[in-house]
Amino acid sequence: MSNVKFFAILIALFCFTNELILSEAVKYCYSDDEHPYLLAGTKTAYEVEHGIIKNTTVPNCKPMQIWMLIRHGTRNPGKEEIKNMRHNLPELQRRIIENHEQHGKGSLCQKDLEKLRLWKLDPNLDKHKHKYLTAQGRKDLLSLGARFKDYFPELLQSYPLDSSKQKYKFRSTDSERTIVSMDSFISGLFGNVTVNNTEVVPTAKDTLLQLYKICKSWLDQVSNTSGKNEVDKLLNGSLFSKIIDNVSRRLGFSDRLSFDDVLIMYTACSFENAWYIDKRSPWCAAFTKDEEEVFEYEEDLYYYYYSSYGEVLSSVIGCPPLQDMFNHFTQLENGDSNEEPQGIFYFAHSTTLQLFLTTMEIAKDSVPLKASNYESMRNRKWKTSHLAPFAANFAAAFYKCDSSNKVRFYLNEKPLDYEGCEAGVCDWEYLKKKIGFKAFNCNTDICTK
Repeated sequence: MSNVKFFAILIALFCFTNELILSEAVKYCYSDDEHPYLLAGTKTAYEVEHGIIKNTTVPNCKPMQIWMLIRHGTRNPGKEEIKNMRHNLPELQRRIIENHEQHGKGSLCQKDLEKLRLWKLDPNLDKHKHKYLTAQGRKDLLSLGARFKDYFPELLQSYPLDSSKQKYKFRSTDSERTIVSMDSFISGLFGNVTVNNTEVVPTAKDTLLQLYKICKSWLDQVSNTSGKNEVDKLLNGSLFSKIIDNVSRRLGFSDRLSFDDVLIMYTACSFENAWYIDKRSPWCAAFTKDEEEVFEYEEDLYYYYYSSYGEVLSSVIGCPPLQDMFNHFTQLENGDSNEEPQGIFYFAHSTTLQLFLTTMEIAKDSVPLKASNYESMRNRKWKTSHLAPFAANFAAAFYKCDSSNKVRFYLNEKPLDYEGCEAGVCDWEYLKKKIGFKAFNCNTDICTK
C-alpha cells in the first residue's frame, strides 16, 4: 500500500471518528439523563441530599434530649435575581429557539428544545416575595418534622396541651422563610396544634443565631477579606471564560453571551430543580455536568471565605450555638433533666449553619480553597451542596448511659463522620475534651469592641 493511500485512509478514519463523536454529542439530551448533576451549593434541593436515619438506639443508653440547628427550606431567589429572571429569560428563550429552528445553529436535542419552548416562569415569582419560602420549602420542613418524630419516639411525642414543663423549645430568626419553616416543622412533628412557646428574635438582638449580622469586627473583616479576590479570579479566569464560550455555541449564538446571561440561566436551572423536585429545569440543558461543577465550586469558594475556614473569626462567630448545645447537655449530665426540654429546635440560615460547622471543625480541608486549585479540590470536604442545602440540619441527641454518657451527631439525617467518634456516636467526656474549651469559653467580646 502506498504512503498516499495509507494517509488517505487515516484521514478518512479520523473524519469518521470525529463525525461519530459530534453525532453522539448532538444526541445527548438532558431530559433523558437518568443521572443529571443536581448539586448546586446552598441551592441544592434537600430531597437530593438527605439520608434516612435507620437506628437511633445506643446500647445501655436512654435518649434524654435532641438539639437541632435547622436551615429554612427551599426559597425564592433574591430581588435582583427575580428581576433578571423575569426580564432576561423569556428573551433568551425566544432567541435560543430561533437560533436552532431558523438559523440551524446550536446543539440542543429536540426534546430539550421542546421543553424550553414550553417553559414559563412561575407566575407567582414576585420581587416583593424575594427569599420567601416556597411550597416545596414548606414540604421540606413538614416531612423533616414527621421523620424526626419517627426517629425519636421517646422524645418527640404528642404536643403537651397542659404541662408545667415546657417539653419543647422552638426559636427562629426574624424572617418569613425561617418562621414559616418553624411552623411547618412543628406541623410535621405534632400535626395541626397551637404551640405557645415559639420564639422569634429580632436580628438586632439575635446573638445566638445571627451574631454574624451584628458583629462589627466580623463584618469589617469579611468586607476586606482576600476571599472576594479569589472569587473574582475564578469568575474572570479561563474556567468561566470557557463556560461562556461553550454555552454560547451550544445555544446557537454567533456572538458571545454575557456572563450575566449565562449566570441567570444557571440560576433558573438550580432554583427550578429545587422548586420542582420531580421535574428538571429545561435551562439546565445549557450546561454540561463539568460546567455545573465549576458553578458549584464558585459558591463554595465564596462561602469558604465568607463563613468558614478562610475567615479567621468564623469559629468565634459560630460559637454561640455550640455553647448553647453544651450548656443544655451539661444540665442533663448534672441530673437536671426535669428542667430541660426534650427537644430544642433552632431555625436559621445557611450562614448560621456553616459558621457552626466551622466552629466544630467539620469538613475541614488540609489546604485552602483557591481560584487556582479547582481541579485538585474536586473531592474537597468543604462542599456546601452536602453541608448546607435547603433545609439542611444538624442534630445532636444526648444519651444517659449505664457507664459514660453519649452524644450522637447527624448531619442532614446521616450519621456524622466526626473525628474520635464511631458512626456519629461520641463519648460525652471525649467531646468535652475535644471542643469543650470552645463551647465553655465562647468569647464574643470582640463583637463589642
